[in-house]
Amino acid sequence: MKKRFLYINIVSLFVIVIFGILLGYRYYFNIDMTEAGIYSLSPATKGLLRNLRDQITVKIIFSKDIPSPYNTNIRYALDLLKDYRRISSGKIILDTAPMENEDALTDAAHIYGIPAVQLNAIENDQIQIKRVYMGIAFVHAEQIETIPVIDDISNLEYQISSVIKSLLSKGKKRIAFITGDGERPLKRLREALRKSYEIKTVDLKDEDIDADIAIIAGPKKSLSDSKLLKIDQFILKGGKALFLIDRIDANPQYGFGKKVDTGIEKLLARYGVTIEPELIYDLSAGMINVSQRRGGFIFTTVVPYPFFPRILRLNREHIITRGIETITLGYASPITVTKKDGVEATVLARTSKRTGILNAPYYVSFERRFTAKDFNKEPQIVAVLLSGRLKTLYPDKKDILKEGKSRIIVVSDSEFASDEFIDAPGNGQFIMNAIDWLAEDDSLISIRSKKVESRPIIEMSSSLQKVIRYCVVIIPPFISVLTGIVVWRIKRSRRVNL
Repeated sequence: MKKRFLYINIVSLFVIVIFGILLGYRYYFNIDMTEAGIYSLSPATKGLLRNLRDQITVKIIFSKDIPSPYNTNIRYALDLLKDYRRISSGKIILDTAPMENEDALTDAAHIYGIPAVQLNAIENDQIQIKRVYMGIAFVHAEQIETIPVIDDISNLEYQISSVIKSLLSKGKKRIAFITGDGERPLKRLREALRKSYEIKTVDLKDEDIDADIAIIAGPKKSLSDSKLLKIDQFILKGGKALFLIDRIDANPQYGFGKKVDTGIEKLLARYGVTIEPELIYDLSAGMINVSQRRGGFIFTTVVPYPFFPRILRLNREHIITRGIETITLGYASPITVTKKDGVEATVLARTSKRTGILNAPYYVSFERRFTAKDFNKEPQIVAVLLSGRLKTLYPDKKDILKEGKSRIIVVSDSEFASDEFIDAPGNGQFIMNAIDWLAEDDSLISIRSKKVESRPIIEMSSSLQKVIRYCVVIIPPFISVLTGIVVWRIKRSRRVNL
């Protein structure tokens, strides 16, 4: 009888465990204790999914044996997509291509435009090259959007949500990159924006700006009044603009920089923003590789370069910069903001408290040396946004708009958005957030801001560094000695009492 009850209890236990696993697989919740909630879907994504009206089929095309460490990325992606399906109440349909059938998997990859990638795998104690598929396709009606390769999961939620939003949007907003006066091409930025926006190039010599947002990035030549008028009228008619303006064209190889006058400076000054013809250098600096010849050999060392200020003082209240830890600029200039009636100015970024300002001649060589006394200026503004009713630069012209409501962002540097700088921590996130804000699409900014790229130590004064160093050295031994004395006194008093 006892054995029968024992068998019944064992079987019951197994049944309870199995049903518990099945229920847990179907009904579960996550507790994400990270500061930014990076392991759970953001409120913006949840709102997007709960408001879905149409079904979206997600075709998952993953090979069976994906080598490490990419196999962990695939597991994370699958878990994330299951969260999308759960919160969407079935509007997101997951369809996994057959992993075991290589031919069927290859056919599905070709249909949806998922390329094969080659990865190194260790098998039988040998390094072998494997050809695998690790992409996702999103299908809505006749539209197909893809994430070709899941190689980086740090911003996977943003990629998925932006694809879903793009599939459901009736039309993409248009971004015009202004060209014709030596502007930066910003090829990598353009490619990143194509997923969510319609990209075009506009030469103001031949046409007006027919877009929702204009990007003016680092012109080197002086713009004619006719071109400035086109920019001015575009903004006053409600167009949004991102100005990345260099006042100094620096050449570190030559060792010097030269002043740049484009005419945009007077346009921005009319709106309330003056970019000074000076260079900022900062003790909080980005790092560069410097090669030196010593004894017939060339040595490369990594050194800080103060003309590449690393910006830590970002506006933690504004949605553009709230989730960004740092950005790195290159040859930035100080900005002065003048109060204008009907215009609200918001500072987005400042340099550190250990800042210097360089006037002509602009000696920017990598070999330039600085002393502590050189960093004696207050924090300088390097990025600002304006919103409100802006007034035209040409009040005396007839048949033009004299003022209009708009929003613009001004950064006193275009280098940070270049193909070489955009991968620096925070740079790409800042520029994408700024464009989304100009497009009045704040939903994706909060998702992108979940990605924590860098948490640098804030620059401290030398006296504070010494205090911390001495505290670290002295306090722990002092506490140990004090604890020993207290314990010894307690034991001694006990022996006396006995």
